[in-house]
Amino acid sequence: MNSLQPEVEQAVDAICALGCTVVSDYIRALQQAQSRPEYQSLDPQQRASLLRELQSIMAVYDER
Repeated sequence: MNSLQPEVEQAVDAICALGCTVVSDYIRALQQAQSRPEYQSLDPQQRASLLRELQSIMAVYDER
């Protein structure tokens, strides 16, 4: 795993705890520049990092 900023890692943990379907919803929201409570405090660079991390995590499930 890449070295994530603590705020980004905390958002990843919070979002992933909600389940795969919700993670996919958050990926779409990030791609559409929508704000959600779990990442509203992150700046644009941190949101991009969060999006890449969530996509990376979900890629493991998509391969199955």
